[in-house]
Amino acid sequence: MKYLLRVLCAVALFCGLATQAHGVDFHVQVLDPNICISNPSVCVIFNASDPINLSLNAFTCQFAGVPNLPSGSDYGCAVLFNFTIPPETITSLNLTFSGLGDLTFQCDTTGIGNVGSIFAQSSCGALGGGTDTFSFYDGEFPFFTEAIIYESGVSPDLFQNGFATVNQPPFVATPEPDSLLLLSTGVMMMSVGMYLNKRRPAFVFGKK
Repeated sequence: MKYLLRVLCAVALFCGLATQAHGVDFHVQVLDPNICISNPSVCVIFNASDPINLSLNAFTCQFAGVPNLPSGSDYGCAVLFNFTIPPETITSLNLTFSGLGDLTFQCDTTGIGNVGSIFAQSSCGALGGGTDTFSFYDGEFPFFTEAIIYESGVSPDLFQNGFATVNQPPFVATPEPDSLLLLSTGVMMMSVGMYLNKRRPAFVFGKK
């Protein structure tokens, strides 16, 4: 709650600027009920069943007061605010980002300094098609509280145009197509080898 007023002020400012229009009689558009701004990267979750647009940046980490930020290192953050209607406790968070290439990563649940992690379990990996997933679960993100997504090690510019979903089953990472092809080839070769081993005694017997 320490940074709650700061988050609400940023969202209110964004909404106020977005409603200003001149010289137009009316507008028609389709809106995502969940409101996100990009700098700082802050999202207010009103509807837990809808996906949330997500990006990370370094300024948000400083804005949110993340402790022990490594000097000279790359990091990025986003702040999520649970304002679900009707009030709902968020028990899981799934993140997807594309464009991470061959980077290796892990999804920690250890917290930073004296700031603990909301979720006790996690899983992450490649979903396929160049999309990487990060799932966090076994925890509670109550109504009217905030959560901070924190990444360190690579430029936050890689974490743009991501999506988040809440209260959904964790993603199940699948091997990339090359890995699937390799696995299939290996299984096929093993099957052929077993077949030949079984057939060889019959061929030897027939020659006698």
